[in-house]
Amino acid sequence: MKRSSFHLAAVAALLPGALAAQAHDHVDDADHVHPADHAALHATSELSPAHEQIETVRHAVEQFASPDAARAGGFRPVLGLIPTMGTHWVSVERMRSRAERDLERPEHLMFSPVNGEQRLVGVAFAYQARPGESRPDLFAGDLDAWHTHPEISPPGQELTMLHVWFVASPDGPFAGHNPFLPYWAVGLTAPDASRLADGEDSRRIRALALALAETVELGQDDTGLLRRFADAVRARTEPERDRIRALIPRLVVADSAEDEAAWNEAADAAIAEWEQIRAQNLAAIPFPALRDRLEAFYGEMLGEAHVEHAH
Repeated sequence: MKRSSFHLAAVAALLPGALAAQAHDHVDDADHVHPADHAALHATSELSPAHEQIETVRHAVEQFASPDAARAGGFRPVLGLIPTMGTHWVSVERMRSRAERDLERPEHLMFSPVNGEQRLVGVAFAYQARPGESRPDLFAGDLDAWHTHPEISPPGQELTMLHVWFVASPDGPFAGHNPFLPYWAVGLTAPDASRLADGEDSRRIRALALALAETVELGQDDTGLLRRFADAVRARTEPERDRIRALIPRLVVADSAEDEAAWNEAADAAIAEWEQIRAQNLAAIPFPALRDRLEAFYGEMLGEAHVEHAH
C-alpha cells in the first residue's frame, strides 16, 4: 500500500527549479469538512473586512472543486502531498501571466484528503517576483502576509506566495501551514484551536499532525519522484507508521469521551514514533545542505522556525 512521506515532498520542494515547470472545524461522519466561517473563527478587526473577499475567492474556484475538474481547468499537481499544505495544483498559464493578481484567478488550488477523498481546502496566489519588489495588497487588513521561496526560483527571482484557507485554520486564513489537515485526512476531529495558545499543547498538536500524515495514502496524482523516494525509505520506517496507525482508535475514543489526559497520552505515543521516523529521514539524506533545509522545514511545520519569508 502506497503511503505518504511528507518530508519527501519537502525535499523535492527544496531542489532548485522544482517548481519552474509549473477555531475548530467539524467532520460529519468523518467524511465532510465544512467551509470555515472565518469571521467567527478569527474575530479580529483586521480580518473581518477580508471575510467577503475570501468568500469571493471560494466562489470563484467552486468550479474546480474536484481533482478531475481542476485538471480539466488546466491545473496540475506538483510536489505531492505536504501534510500542512495539502497538494498544490498549479495553473502554469496563470503562473506565467504578467497581469495583475486577481482575486478570482488564484494560480494554485490546494487539495487535501478528507477520510480518503480529495477536497479543495484552499488556494494560493503565486508568481515570480524580483527580490525587494512590492507585493500586491489583495485583502483588507494586515494579516495577508506574502511569503517567498527563493530556493525554488530562477536566478534573480523569488516565488512569492499567499495561501488562503477555506477551512478552519488555527493560525488564520492566510497562514502558510494548516496543522488541522492531517487530522481530517485520517478521519479525526481537529483539536480546538484554543489549545494552540498553550506552548506545550501547540507543539503536541502540530507534531501529532505530522505523525498522522505519515499514515495517509499517497494519491494517484503524487509524482513519480516522490514515490521513488518514498519506496527507498519506507521499509525502515513502516513499523513506526503501523504503531502510529494503531493509536488512531485511541485518539478517537479519547476525543469522544472528552478525556484530554488519554488523548495526550495517545498523542505523545504517536509523536515518539514520528520522532524516530524524522530521525531516520534526516539521516537518509546524504547532502548536508538539503538535510539542513529539511530540518528547518520540520521546524516550520512545528511552529518552531520559519523558512525564509517576506512580509
